[in-house]
Amino acid sequence: MVTMSVPPSVAVVLAVKRLDDAKSRLASAVPSADRRRSLVTAMLTDTLGAVRDAGVDRVVVVSPDPNVHAVVADHGALALDEPAPDDPGLDRTPLNAALAHGIAAVAPDAEFVAALQADLAALDAETLADALTAAAEAIDRGAPAAFVADRAGEGTSMLVVRATKPPAPRFGPMSAAAHRAAGAVELDPGGLRWNRLRTDVDTPADLTAAIGLGVGPATRSALAAPRHADAGNLSADRTAHCR
Repeated sequence: MVTMSVPPSVAVVLAVKRLDDAKSRLASAVPSADRRRSLVTAMLTDTLGAVRDAGVDRVVVVSPDPNVHAVVADHGALALDEPAPDDPGLDRTPLNAALAHGIAAVAPDAEFVAALQADLAALDAETLADALTAAAEAIDRGAPAAFVADRAGEGTSMLVVRATKPPAPRFGPMSAAAHRAAGAVELDPGGLRWNRLRTDVDTPADLTAAIGLGVGPATRSALAAPRHADAGNLSADRTAHCR
């Protein structure tokens, strides 16, 4: 394992919904709900591995699911429950409320906080470290926040804020435009860099793209599991792509 260099005092926050509700849009490629749950935890495992290998030692995952908490504990990260439904912060979507909850938890011990998608199956440490460095530099130049759009250019894969003055996260449909409108600087708006960071997995096309880039070991194992034969358009030979 090679640990990359990230800006000092960076923390990472991820949010994962209850596994029974996760990745319904993958159903056409992965019809089995059990297989989708396994795939979600595998992608989380690979994402956490990339974060760790990038040299980030403050990581929080917000989730209502105890099975997710167990995965997080195995990686030495902190698991938090979602904020209560009557929390005033829930004027936001559940995802943004969860991310804001995590950001508040790590803010006292960090200079920068990155809100990161938890399904970045192809993410590697070098890509993440490079993007985190670029985000910190943009914020040091005066930007209130910096973000990396997803591979479609419409969503957000990562939002980085200064811990002492974090603007509200605006993840969700068309979140790139929402973050941009809120003053966040878009990093590499042409989408020429960081493909591994941009490829979060919500749809069969996303999963195919991640496999093409090379997925991490946990995701590769989940895709290759014998009972994963129901992933109709994802043949076994394609899972040979890996980092």
